[in-house]
Amino acid sequence: MVRKGFAWLWLALAGLAAAGDATGKIAGTLTPPGLALKVGVVERIPATLMKLNDKLHWGKVDPKTGEYAVEGLAAGKYDLAVETAHGRIEGVELKVLGEENEPTYDLNLGTGELKVQRFDEKTLLAEPDEALKPEERSKRLKQALRIDKLEDHLKKLMTVAQFMDTNRPLCVHGTPKRAVVLVELARKSAFYADKGGEVIWRIETYPYIWMGDVWHKPNKGLRVLQRLRLDGRDFAKMGYVYDPALGGIEAKAGETTTLDYKVPGKLPASMGKVPE
Repeated sequence: MVRKGFAWLWLALAGLAAAGDATGKIAGTLTPPGLALKVGVVERIPATLMKLNDKLHWGKVDPKTGEYAVEGLAAGKYDLAVETAHGRIEGVELKVLGEENEPTYDLNLGTGELKVQRFDEKTLLAEPDEALKPEERSKRLKQALRIDKLEDHLKKLMTVAQFMDTNRPLCVHGTPKRAVVLVELARKSAFYADKGGEVIWRIETYPYIWMGDVWHKPNKGLRVLQRLRLDGRDFAKMGYVYDPALGGIEAKAGETTTLDYKVPGKLPASMGKVPE
């Protein structure tokens, strides 16, 4: 009986140890130290019609070293969230189907910065020894990757009358066949049920597919990342921007996923709302 009792106890302890290893950890260093006041990760859960279901898991950060850790995470993907004195920087995963085998790009629509991956830029040259100026290189890249036509489409789309009176595409990630656009929307003028001086602010991602020589926005696939309704005075003071570098971090059971990040001294206005 005693031997069986010890066997049962050993199995129980082994089960507890295994359960402890079933969670993951996301950790790293935020530089310069002291800029990050709080650190956590956002667990993206599909939204319902009028409600966001995302969960925020806060971790710990050492203000002297910048080292942080968010523990006890179920296996899956998360977006890092960093709170600073100026507001929040939040991750977002921008990814399209089949991009692993395609040339990809990232375009900041506010600054014009364009980064490409897995693309042979020699195909842009009219002559093997042709030297391209930055403006001409950007122009040819956009033509080759069909970014120019997507930009034209977005400009037309954002001029269409909508409930939201501010519609600003922030950045694009994509391939020549598919793209996803991060968009900021706001209603700053009076609206029905407005309590006086209120603002509605949203951040969404729009999917696009290249079909028949035209970019199409499917009816399905839109994601709402944030939806806020607040007093205009609070909105003016709010800082809330996004950075794809902090998105799609995979937590694995029993492992530590490392992500280091340089925290900007000022929030980038091209990537969301900054304090006025």
